[in-house]
Amino acid sequence: MAMPTRPARRTALGALLAAALTATPLTLAAGPAHAATTGLIRVDQAGFLPGETKQAYLMTSAAVSSANWSVVDAAGATVKTGTVGATSLGSWNTAYPAVYPIALTGLTVPGTYHLVVGGGVSATSPTFKVADPAALYGKFVADGVTFFQTQRDGSDTVAGPLGRKPAHLNDASANIYAVPSFQSGGSDVITNGDLSKIGGPVNVGGGWFDAGDYLKFTHTAAYADAVLLAAQRALGSAAPATLGAEAQFGAAWLNRMWDQSSRTLYLQVGIGSGNASGSFVGDHDLWRLPEKDDADTSTADRYAAAHRPVFRANTPGGQVSPNLAGRVSAAFALAAQVNAAANPAQAQAYYQAATSLYALANTSAPSNPLTTAAPNDYYPESTWRDDMEFGGAELALAAQQLGQNATPWLTAAATWAKGYLANDKGDTFNLYDTSALAHADLIRAIAAAGNPGGLAVGTADLVADLKRQTKAGADRAAADLFHAGGTYTDFDVDSHSFGLLATEALYKQASGDTSFDNFATQQRNWLFGANPWGTSFMVGEGTTYPHCIQHQVANLNGSTDGTGAVPIGAVVNGPNASSIFKGGLGSYQSGMKACPPGGADPYNAFTGHSSRYVDDVRSWQTSEPAIDMTGSAVIGAALQQAVNAPAAAGDTGYEAEDAANTLTGRAAVIACPACSGGSRVGYLGAVTAGTGTLTFTGVTVATAGTYRVQLAYTNGSAGARSAELSVNGGPVQSVAFAPTGAFTTPGTVTVALALAAGRNTLTVANPSGAAPDLDRLVVPGTPG
Repeated sequence: MAMPTRPARRTALGALLAAALTATPLTLAAGPAHAATTGLIRVDQAGFLPGETKQAYLMTSAAVSSANWSVVDAAGATVKTGTVGATSLGSWNTAYPAVYPIALTGLTVPGTYHLVVGGGVSATSPTFKVADPAALYGKFVADGVTFFQTQRDGSDTVAGPLGRKPAHLNDASANIYAVPSFQSGGSDVITNGDLSKIGGPVNVGGGWFDAGDYLKFTHTAAYADAVLLAAQRALGSAAPATLGAEAQFGAAWLNRMWDQSSRTLYLQVGIGSGNASGSFVGDHDLWRLPEKDDADTSTADRYAAAHRPVFRANTPGGQVSPNLAGRVSAAFALAAQVNAAANPAQAQAYYQAATSLYALANTSAPSNPLTTAAPNDYYPESTWRDDMEFGGAELALAAQQLGQNATPWLTAAATWAKGYLANDKGDTFNLYDTSALAHADLIRAIAAAGNPGGLAVGTADLVADLKRQTKAGADRAAADLFHAGGTYTDFDVDSHSFGLLATEALYKQASGDTSFDNFATQQRNWLFGANPWGTSFMVGEGTTYPHCIQHQVANLNGSTDGTGAVPIGAVVNGPNASSIFKGGLGSYQSGMKACPPGGADPYNAFTGHSSRYVDDVRSWQTSEPAIDMTGSAVIGAALQQAVNAPAAAGDTGYEAEDAANTLTGRAAVIACPACSGGSRVGYLGAVTAGTGTLTFTGVTVATAGTYRVQLAYTNGSAGARSAELSVNGGPVQSVAFAPTGAFTTPGTVTVALALAAGRNTLTVANPSGAAPDLDRLVVPGTPG
C-alpha cells in the first residue's frame, strides 16, 4: 500500500515521537570487527520439509573466498559438509557488503540441526529442524490460533499465558452513534464537540481486538474469520480443534454485527482518538489492560473505555459498501460450509445471513472512499470486486453443500471476477485483495456444477490470474538478495508474504503446476529467519522472534526483558521503509513498560536497502501485530500443509497404465521416470492421425457422493490442454490442464466428480484437440 494501514495510530502517538532512538549494539547486532572478517548465518529457524530445496545465507563484513560449512545434528555429529561459493549475491549494507548462499544439498533426514561456517570466516546458526508438513506448518496454524485466543474480547476469554480476563462486558449493551467527522490529512482526530447518539442498545459483545489496541472492526474481523474457516476446511481432520472453535467464535460475533431483522450492518466498536477540543479521548490515548475499561468512570474516557460507541455501515435496510457486503457474506458462507455436515441448521442460518447481506451490496455507485472503518484511513481499501467475487464463490459452494440452487451465485461470482480482472488486478492476497481465495473457490464451485457454459469467466481465466499473482511475488523474489517476494519498504510485508504462500498453494491445487514450489519455500524461509535481520516475524517461532511488540496486554502482563510470557502466534507488520523512522521512536506512552530495557536496538545494524526493522514497543510501524496479518499466516500455513501432505489413509490411487484400463485409438503407454509407476498414457484426444481415449474401469468408492479426485498428468505444451471427463458414461465435464513444463514432468489438478457407490468408470477424451497425458488418479476415501 502507498500509505500506512493504521495512519491514525501514527497520529495518536505522533506527539510521542520527539526523541530519536540511539542504537546500542548488542551481541546480535555486532558490527564488523577491525581485526577479522565477521559473519552471520541467516536460516529458516522453523525448519524445512525433507524433500524441498534448502538454502541459508552467510552475511559477511568483507568478501571471503575460502569458507566452508557443516551441518551438525542434535548429538553434535557432522552430517553434511560443503563449500560456500566464492560469488556474493550482492551487498546488503555497508556493514555487510557480501551475502553468500549456502545450499544444504542432501539434508533430508528429520531431526534438529545447526549450521557452522569456518575457513575464511566463522559463524554458527540458530537451530532448525527437518520435519514433515504437519509438524512444520501445523505449528504455525496452531500458534496463530493461540494469538486469536489472546485477542478475544467479551465474557468468553481464554486466560492463556498472558492472563487474559473478561473485558468490555458493556459492549453487550452498547449505543449506536453517527459516524463523526475527522480532521483532514489522514488523521483520526474527531472534529465534533461530542458524538451523536442515534440508537441502541445493541449487543456487540465478544469478537477479537483488531491489533495491539482494543478496537473491533467488521472489515478486518470478516477477513480474519474467513481465512480461519478456509484453513479449517482445507485441513479437514488434520486441523487442530482450536481452529474450528476460534473460527466459530469469530463467526458468532460477525452474526451480532449483522442485524438481519433491521438489515443493519454495524461497522466497528470504539474510536481510536478523541476530539480536537479534548473533551473526550479515544482508545489510542490510553495504555491499560482491557478488563479495567468497564469500571473507568472518567468523563473524558467515556467513549474510549466504559461505554464504547458502535457505528453503522449503512442505514437500516440501506445499501452496504460492496467490499464489506462481499467479505462478510463470504465469511458467513464459509461458516455454512464447515457446519453443513455436523450442524445443518446452523449452516442454513449462516447461509441465510450471507444471502441477505450480499443482496444489499451497493455495486452500482460504491462510495469513494469505500467504507472500511471510521475513519477509512485506518484501512484504506480501494477494491471491492474481489470481495464480491469472494462472497459469490463461497455462497455457490455453500448452496451446493446445502442442496440449494447455486446458479445465481456462480453467475454473480463470475461477473465480479471478470470485473476484477479488467479493473483491479495488481495486488496479491492480503486484507486488501481477497481475489486469490475467491478465484480458487470459484474454480471449485464451477467444477462441482459440472463446468457449465455461459459464465463471464472460465476456469482458465481464473487459473491464469492465480499464476499472475504468484509470479508477481516470484519475480520480486528472483531479484532480491534474500528472495523476499513481498515489499519490505512498505506496510504489511509479512501479511503479503504469508499471502504469497497461500496463493502458491491455491495455484498449485488449481493447475498442478509445481514450478513455484521453491518460491514458496523461499517465502517461508524469509518469514522465519532467512532475512537480513535474522529474526522470525511470528512470535514464538524459531529462537529469535519479536519480544517487544506494540500490544498492550503483552506489554503489561507479558515479557519486557525476553524472559517472560509472550503472545504466541502473533504476526507483526515486519520491516518497513527506513524513512518513516526519521523522527525516532520517541518516549513511552503513559503506563507503557519500556521494552527492550534501555531502548536498545540490536537490529539497527541490519538496516539496508531502504528498509528497517525495530523490535520495540514504541515501533507500531514494524512491531504491531494484527488479526489480519496472523490470519494470513494461518491460511498460508494451512494451505501449504494441505498441498504438501502425503496421501491420506483411505485414499486410493489408480495408475493410467494399469492393464485393466481401456485404451482406444492412438492412446498408448509411454515411459515416464518421474511419473507414478514409471509410465503415463499419452496421445489422448484428437492427435495426429487419429484420436485416443483412456477409461479407468475400476474406480471404487464405498459411499455415493461428490469426491475431490486428483488427476496427475503431464503437459509439455506452451498452453493449457483440455480433457472431457465422463463418469459411468454420464454428462461430460471439461477440465483445463495447465502446462507442466515438459511431458516428463507431472503436475496435478483436482476435480469434483460424482461417483456411485461401488465400481465406477472414468473416461478421459477430447474430440476437438489434444488432451494432456495421464499419469494416475487419487480418489479420497470419503466425499467432500
